[in-house]
Amino acid sequence: MAKLKDIAERVGVSISTVSRAISNDMNRPVNEETKQRIRAAARELGYRLQEETYASSPASGAPKHIAIVVPQQLIENHPYFTEVLAGFHDRMDELGHPPAIVRTSDEVSDADRIKNLIRETGIKGIVVISWYDPELIELLEKEKIAVLGVSLNDDRLTVPVVDCDRIFSARAAVRHLLERGHRRISFIGGPAYSRKMDNDERFVGYKFAMLEADLPLPDEWIIDTGWNVNLSYSRLTELLSTRPKEEWPTAILCASDMLAIPAMRAVVEQKARIPQDIAFVGMDDISFAQYTNPPLSSVHVPKYEIGKVAAQFMIDYLNGDYPALPKILLPYELIIRESSDYERPEKQQTP
Repeated sequence: MAKLKDIAERVGVSISTVSRAISNDMNRPVNEETKQRIRAAARELGYRLQEETYASSPASGAPKHIAIVVPQQLIENHPYFTEVLAGFHDRMDELGHPPAIVRTSDEVSDADRIKNLIRETGIKGIVVISWYDPELIELLEKEKIAVLGVSLNDDRLTVPVVDCDRIFSARAAVRHLLERGHRRISFIGGPAYSRKMDNDERFVGYKFAMLEADLPLPDEWIIDTGWNVNLSYSRLTELLSTRPKEEWPTAILCASDMLAIPAMRAVVEQKARIPQDIAFVGMDDISFAQYTNPPLSSVHVPKYEIGKVAAQFMIDYLNGDYPALPKILLPYELIIRESSDYERPEKQQTP
């Protein structure tokens, strides 16, 4: 059976655009010509369009409309979000439910916008990806809208979660670097949903492993980019260009591959070698990671599977199959490639 990713590749647009076109999203409409191309490609590939698929009730009850809310920077071609969205849509289609309605956090930033979304779309549930507003979540609960978090593995939250364990995956990445002889390990990341990097799970895992190894955490080695890839490049460039080489970190854990790639460029431009001078490990294991020079080691996060499990969970949750608020954590895997697969000489191992 054709999937949204197949349609997106055939037409040359994002999965988000395909989703909006085939769900007839009128709040964020797709250009009519593009919409028709998408729908034509869908038919050619054997994808059942909404009006053809959901006219009769699916096995799990009447068709359920679900919204997905993501930060603005993830909305179009971000490799992490598109894989999660593809998995979610594919499982919803397998279950006989319409594609998710995608909104940015800016589009649902206040109570009136949330209420309009509910009224105009008839949604029964919302999946929030890397976004959490306590007041708006409380409003959704009052409106009897089920809420599910993705990339929100935080025990303080009052919503069920589907994710992977980012604390222990970051800890595993640091341990890999320690095993390769590194003691001066930097971190490049961004804030959690709370807008503080101190609360981000990947940063917590990094600190956990460093403190466990009784290693220092110099402030200048901790780079908060706000998830801006340009700042990953510019701030690491500043760090390396203003300090002698003997004061550089010898390894860097990046909270995403998208932050690692510009940081690797910054290292190369400072006439340094990867991994001999500075090793890299990213997180997410996006498809581009294997094609960087050298190929980027990364924590594989099962993005597509997270999307599928989130869709299944949401439908089951709406059907009353979960009386409590569960947390579903999928397994991660550390993929070691050339960017970190290098044993440092023993004389360079001291902090």
